[in-house]
Amino acid sequence: MDHTKINLIVRLQYLDNKIEKLESLQKGLPEEIAALEDDIAFTSRQIDIREKAAEEREKNRQSYNETIDNCRSKIKSFKEKQTLARNNKEYDALSKQIEYEEKEIAQAEIRLQDIRQHEEKIKELQEQGRQLIEENRYDEISEEMMPDDILAQQLKDLKSQVEQKNEELQSIIVETSGEVSSLKKQIEKQRNVVEKDAKRLLSKYDHLKRGNIRNALVKLHRQACSGCNTRVPTNRHTIIVQGGFYLCESCGRIVVHERLFEEAKAEDA
Repeated sequence: MDHTKINLIVRLQYLDNKIEKLESLQKGLPEEIAALEDDIAFTSRQIDIREKAAEEREKNRQSYNETIDNCRSKIKSFKEKQTLARNNKEYDALSKQIEYEEKEIAQAEIRLQDIRQHEEKIKELQEQGRQLIEENRYDEISEEMMPDDILAQQLKDLKSQVEQKNEELQSIIVETSGEVSSLKKQIEKQRNVVEKDAKRLLSKYDHLKRGNIRNALVKLHRQACSGCNTRVPTNRHTIIVQGGFYLCESCGRIVVHERLFEEAKAEDA
């Protein structure tokens, strides 16, 4: 291959490096925001589950209390009717109805007691959690131990952090948008040129990029590939110095002389 064509791919790597450097100004903010949003979703689900469980307990409590009130009202009515009973058969029938309603009351009171005990258990666990938090023993806290108020505060804090980091990210995006847009156009133009004049080399470059190798094309540094520090064979040094390239046998990167990067940079001057 004509050695002058390697300059085209060096220029592409130079432009890719520039846009990656601009994007690095985001300091991992998109990833941090995504992680925080996952935490928000998890915490929100915890709160939602607790709220629904509390609503269900309150609904059941009201239902059992209504049952008790209704049963007591019926018992009162049945007892009044007993005083007017005309015979023992009618009296005994009313007694059985009273007995049935009393059993219903007893069952409802047991259910109410179960609710109270469950809520006491929740309170007890959360008090344990609060004590562990005060002692900084967070690794010993289970989900159900986290106090409701602290869980709510955590959600509020997480949302505040996301808002703050989103503002920071948007600020960076606004500040760099013009340069990023310009670089993207330059990269597209450069890729078209490389596609036309050095298609096979571009294919190798893209293959390395797809393999999560950030710098597919690197400098020869101290007689070695600067990507993985593997020594470049001596018989390839002259080719590299003359403007050619070497495919590193260890990492597969394209190794060129650092002068080519300086020339690519000079084009922006």
